[in-house]
Amino acid sequence: MQSYKPVFSVDLRAIQANFTVVRSLLSPAVAVSAVVKSDAYGLGLERVVGPLWEAGCRSFFVASMEEAIRLRRRLARADIAILEGLRNGSLEAYRERRLTPVCSTPAEVAAATLAAIPYVLNLETGFGRLGLRFDELRSLLHTNPRVPELVMSHLACADDTGNSRNRLQKDRFVGMCALLAPSTPRSLAASAGVFLGADYHFDRVRTGSALYGLNNTGLEPSPFKPVVRLSARLIDIRHVQRGEAVGYMGTFLADRPTVLGIVAIGYRHGLAWQVANRLSAEFAGRSVPVIGRVSMEYCAIDLTDIPARLARIGAFVDFISATAPPENLARAAATVAQEILIRTGGACARRYRFAPSGQHP
Repeated sequence: MQSYKPVFSVDLRAIQANFTVVRSLLSPAVAVSAVVKSDAYGLGLERVVGPLWEAGCRSFFVASMEEAIRLRRRLARADIAILEGLRNGSLEAYRERRLTPVCSTPAEVAAATLAAIPYVLNLETGFGRLGLRFDELRSLLHTNPRVPELVMSHLACADDTGNSRNRLQKDRFVGMCALLAPSTPRSLAASAGVFLGADYHFDRVRTGSALYGLNNTGLEPSPFKPVVRLSARLIDIRHVQRGEAVGYMGTFLADRPTVLGIVAIGYRHGLAWQVANRLSAEFAGRSVPVIGRVSMEYCAIDLTDIPARLARIGAFVDFISATAPPENLARAAATVAQEILIRTGGACARRYRFAPSGQHP
């Protein structure tokens, strides 16, 4: 039986290539960690980490203890840092599985110190989210805490290379790190931060979105290979006359006799409701508008300009492809490409190109 579930295809070799691109943009002295949180941005953690290991990645950041355990089962020797810190899971679990919490409060650092658990120290330099403030760090150091394995912070505006907040955060980071042992490794930049220059790279870069083909800084041409394709089947072809409405609330009125294609993808599958009448998909090598509101299971496309011999029920319509990147869908949905990957990757049938060689240490 043919499945009508949309297909989210992942090119694992392209992920390897993107890791190599990031590596090539840095000094050999700068290490690269892969951020595989949120199920590797919706691409599937277990399937992504093996190819990354084969490409030379040895350090990974995950969101939670649950993700860390999944990753440890896949890679026995990898360095694994947990961004949620010491909030979930027993201290013994971190020790037994050799997991490193990212500590964002003085209490977490104290707990890691008392339990003799290696940890990453997270500093708040202007993102306004998690991490120790300057006054908290200064007070903490009077308690003689365990020296962290890594000290990190996160840039709020790295996507905008000209934003003055980037330098402000970097200067704050340097100033706070000056309170720590000089030999403590430092990490400030994620994917977009790579392009801010060598003085943002420090000792380690944490790359996530770049691995998955996202071009956060809008470089033309993108240095990263496309990784994902989102496709759904054409399940019906219908005809409407000039003046007829399409979809909920009739937000599209046909201004000519129109051939409608009904496609088996909707907001249940991560195709945002907001893209109605704002997005074009690809069919038979041509651009086709998405018309009318997206419903839970289906959407409609305008096939009027497609030759009838090509418009066949069961054919695939592409919403993300090598020529229609996730950023296009994100702009139409008034969101970011990372959200598009997570929502569609988690809701659609995932398919993978290039299987890794097998077991990994």
